[in-house]
Amino acid sequence: MNSKLNQAATLHRVYYNETDQMGRVYHGNFVNWMEKGRTEWLRSKGISYKELENIGVFLPVKDIGIEYFLPVEYDDVVKISAVADCITKIKVEFNYVITDESGEKLYARGKSTNIFTGKDGKPKRIDNEFLSIIWEEK
Repeated sequence: MNSKLNQAATLHRVYYNETDQMGRVYHGNFVNWMEKGRTEWLRSKGISYKELENIGVFLPVKDIGIEYFLPVEYDDVVKISAVADCITKIKVEFNYVITDESGEKLYARGKSTNIFTGKDGKPKRIDNEFLSIIWEEK
């Protein structure tokens, strides 16, 4: 499957509270933006985190990494793109690209691995029907 077709993008305007004393986005906010990208990716599949939790499926982060290229400043508009590159019955591996609105300036790239768990935090295998819903192209 072409994972580039299995992506979602959302725009975000940088607020003052996301910046540091130099007027640049504090690095930890990129993790929040990656979560926003992941959430919108799920929505693009017709399901929300709330709906997942209502059926007893949670998707915590197992690992995460970010590589920074250019600073982002107050009032900039960033485009957060999330791509699910690998989905199995136990995990989803996401890649993120954070650019300016036009996609010309690359601010950061990131990766995360999220595992499916029950409310108890123990790994939970999802069934084939659910797997096909989140992996099909919309």
